[in-house]
Amino acid sequence: MTEIERLAIEEGQIIQLAKNSKEHMVIMGSDTFKSMLAKLSMYESLLISEAQIRQGKSQPLESARKKSDKKFQEKLDAFNSTTQKVYG
Repeated sequence: MTEIERLAIEEGQIIQLAKNSKEHMVIMGSDTFKSMLAKLSMYESLLISEAQIRQGKSQPLESARKKSDKKFQEKLDAFNSTTQKVYG
């Protein structure tokens, strides 16, 4: 078990275990697992983005930036209007 732990954690290897000559389980370090999840999430986002582009749901960067800036400013204005100013 010590050697498996060393391979999984220190070397970042993924160890596949077999049962009845068939792949059955996988052992990996938690950092490797977290990295794989992050990559899967990124790839999923990329696939969604590509599908949206193919469907014509994209917009020029400058237009998107202006909309984003406008929304941010609206939220900032709303926050500032609800915040009491204290002078001391």
